[in-house]
Amino acid sequence: MNTTMNRRRLLKSLTAGMSLPAFAQNPYEKAGAVRKGNIQPWFHTAALGLFIHWGPCSVGEVEIGWGMYKSMNPPNIFWPPEKYNALADRFNPRNYNPDKWMAAAARAGFRYAVLTVKHCDGYTLWPSNYGEFGVKQKMNGRDLVRPYVEACRKHGLKVGFYYCPADWNYCPKGWPYKSFPRRDPNFTYTFPTRYGQPKWVDMPLEELQKKYFEQFYAHVKGQITELLTNYGQIDLLWWDGYDWRDDVDIHGREMEDYVRKLQPKIVQNDRYVTWRGTKTLGDYNTDLEAKDPAHQPPGDWEQCEQICLGWSYRGPKAVCKPGPHLIERLARDRAWGGNYLPDFGPMGDGSMPPAYYAICDEMAAWMKHSAVSIYEVEAGPYPDRVDTPVTVKGNTWFVHFLTANQRCATLKGVAAPKSAVMLRTGKAIPWTREAENVVLTPAQDDFTSLDDVVAVTW
Repeated sequence: MNTTMNRRRLLKSLTAGMSLPAFAQNPYEKAGAVRKGNIQPWFHTAALGLFIHWGPCSVGEVEIGWGMYKSMNPPNIFWPPEKYNALADRFNPRNYNPDKWMAAAARAGFRYAVLTVKHCDGYTLWPSNYGEFGVKQKMNGRDLVRPYVEACRKHGLKVGFYYCPADWNYCPKGWPYKSFPRRDPNFTYTFPTRYGQPKWVDMPLEELQKKYFEQFYAHVKGQITELLTNYGQIDLLWWDGYDWRDDVDIHGREMEDYVRKLQPKIVQNDRYVTWRGTKTLGDYNTDLEAKDPAHQPPGDWEQCEQICLGWSYRGPKAVCKPGPHLIERLARDRAWGGNYLPDFGPMGDGSMPPAYYAICDEMAAWMKHSAVSIYEVEAGPYPDRVDTPVTVKGNTWFVHFLTANQRCATLKGVAAPKSAVMLRTGKAIPWTREAENVVLTPAQDDFTSLDDVVAVTW
């Protein structure tokens, strides 16, 4: 039964530490949580991004890049490099319509998008003057990046590029990378050291740096220059690391500063590193790939995840995670201050698979009533003071009922609320007072299979 508090009791509860949940401090000012100064404010509040892995691999329904390696993705008939690369001769996306992609994404609540303009396979979706494997050589220079950029802007999504500095089709004479697919097509192992074989030719670091890496760095810098000068303002650059020895100087600070010179308002992730290197650059953390954090990560962070079996399109039989899964991941990430970046792979003809639109529709329906609990919110005091994820905006806590087992929620050390309302129905939710806690007890028929959010206001 609802209880009330007179003014004297309320003031007493505040001085006793039962503070109203409008935090006196920003949750990001907790010990150990440091936000990097360069990040643009939009990223912290964007909440939901759309990851898109696409390229010739979609024709063969093979994993992008990694499909070149037999040991990585068996049984994959397209794994030999010559067969993988031959898919580019069949890649002609006649039904490419990113406007349709982004219209659905905007309805579903996506605030930014990240397209793989170049993955590890080296195929460039724009007509680059650097490299020999891309639309310039295979599609008469047709630019697949510009329509994507224009569609994002039309539908109000921030524009992001995924760019992998690794390039398994860059293979000049004498290239020292032993497990490089183009160098040795019969070398089938992604990580040869696991099989007792070296990954690199034995040579002095100085020779590796000057003779090989510096020419490759010029190649990378040339492509980055094209991407960041030919398409207007780009909002996010999603690096994905170098497949080089960790002792090679990849000019991290130089590249980060160069990117910011070309695009002063851009956000960069933390993956401009060698694949096993230490992440010291960038604006936000990406360690939580397809896994949930055990505790609230410090600073700004993002969780990416493949939705339909692989990162790229894997065929009509690929099982996709359902809409409720995406909504739950989004709510959990926001409750700890993170963004969620689910990934979908377009088909070889350029159209999105039906599952993408079905999931977007389900998310759009949920957003109509519960979007306020996701955007422009701060991380809540979960699990210290609430036993289910919670986001905070002003004097309101948004309590997310995510699982079938969570049929009540306890809010610890809080004053009696002014109201508790389920966003989906507008229905007042009963609560009781237990010592210094408030316990929310929605009725069983108040719940659905999706995240049901109760807004508790003081």
